[in-house]
Amino acid sequence: MAQASNVGGVRPPRGSRVAIAAALACWTAGAIAFSTLATNAGRSIVADMVYGAAAAFALATLGGAVLSTRGRERLFWGLLGASFVAGFVGDLLWSDIQGSGLATQEVSYQHVAYLVSCLLLACALLSLVHWTTKNITLVTSLDSVCIMLSMGTLLWYFFVSGAAAGPDGAPSVFLLLSRLLFGAALVFLSLVVFSAAGRPPAVGFLLAGFLAFAVADGVYLGARTGGTYGDAGWSDLVWALGLLFLGFAALRTVPTALPAGENRIGPWRIFAFWLGPLSPPLHFAVVLLWGATHPPLPRYVVIGAAILFIYLAVRIPLVSFVSRRLGNDREETTRKLEHNRVLYELHDTVKQSVHGITLTLRAALDAERRGEPEAGREMIGRALEASREAEYQVSKPYDNLLQESAPALGEHLRTRLQRFEEYFGIKTHEDFRVPFKSLSPTEVAAAQRVFVEASWNVAKHSGARNLWLETRRVGDVVIVRTRDDGHGFDPSNPPPGLGLRYMRRRATEAEAELDVISAPGRGTTVQLRFDKG
Repeated sequence: MAQASNVGGVRPPRGSRVAIAAALACWTAGAIAFSTLATNAGRSIVADMVYGAAAAFALATLGGAVLSTRGRERLFWGLLGASFVAGFVGDLLWSDIQGSGLATQEVSYQHVAYLVSCLLLACALLSLVHWTTKNITLVTSLDSVCIMLSMGTLLWYFFVSGAAAGPDGAPSVFLLLSRLLFGAALVFLSLVVFSAAGRPPAVGFLLAGFLAFAVADGVYLGARTGGTYGDAGWSDLVWALGLLFLGFAALRTVPTALPAGENRIGPWRIFAFWLGPLSPPLHFAVVLLWGATHPPLPRYVVIGAAILFIYLAVRIPLVSFVSRRLGNDREETTRKLEHNRVLYELHDTVKQSVHGITLTLRAALDAERRGEPEAGREMIGRALEASREAEYQVSKPYDNLLQESAPALGEHLRTRLQRFEEYFGIKTHEDFRVPFKSLSPTEVAAAQRVFVEASWNVAKHSGARNLWLETRRVGDVVIVRTRDDGHGFDPSNPPPGLGLRYMRRRATEAEAELDVISAPGRGTTVQLRFDKG
């Protein structure tokens, strides 16, 4: 989540690792005992013991997570804990469902408790999606509903429609199927969070837990639609494993929140979803292709496919709107960061320059009082030179601040070159063979700031007669180059005050490469390389 526990890759405390290992060992021992027992009564006792221990472990760890966190994290773990409390209320009356035939089951308080549990889980996962990613919560929630629709149609058509043929069977089958569909939706929401670049470390265990629940619900549904409980006792063990994973996720939580940020999901992960086992178009494609060769096609399949196609038609402009909004937010964030940086530099520049001019003028007055007019005039000349340099220095961050909203960086840089020539008497040349519109706002800001720093070095240190500003493209690489014909320096031992560290930092912020090429007596070239491939 945007404000979440830990940074990805942080290992849990040693005590947590011991608890995880012990819990997994106990579950493994229970699964072995369950598989070796021959009687259903013995298996039932083992399954109940393992499930009860896992439930107690999950409740304890979730309660600890609620108490040890705050803000958004506490809300998430609180929703997760409340959902399992509701589920356990249903478990207390589970014997009524387990002991009856599938066709005789009706909607009961147990089913209502499980429905409340699933809704609370969905709210918890959607809140996690909202905090982890940015501006895609609506699309993600609609995708999860679409997955439930398509998977429900697929399972009903091929597997459970026969069990619902009786007059009382359809509602009960639908209730059992809805648990599996909710589980699939929760797995999808967990995958969205897991795919985000800045995912919290607990999400891996969350994903494993919800996947275990979905598998357990599938095992139980398959056994019950077969007419007997049979080996569906394995579903209890898999549910218990899911509870353990959620408890492990709670153990990974510490009361430290991450700063909010944008976490993008890689394109290949999105591509994998639309071609994976949760893909709604693939679900309906299988059903429609089978129905085309084995008519008649049920009406609910046609209605479901129509709903899917309408949603996909709406989803395309919705995703386009979200992408455009994300792009605008990135540009606005970049602009604000650049504004703050420029204002900070402006403050420092004005303060230092005015202080230096003040000291020089005071020295000139002292020279006049001592009857040293020549020294006084020399001091005044230095003050005028410092004033001219200060004026140029002050104009740098101010012009950069204005340029943040200017569309034509090339014209702005031409103006700066003319002003540079007027101030320092160094001949300037520009040769823009690649338009700056090919650069992103972050890259534009970096190119401009590196040029300003490099040109100031030319004025102060190089002794150059000419300054060139050029843009070139070599394959997929755009180059912005500043070079001069001054006396140069040894790059392995650069003189202080060149701002090389500052220029490298600006290049890193824009994910560009900075080259500083120089040699004594052979001028200096400073260039940024932006990979646009």
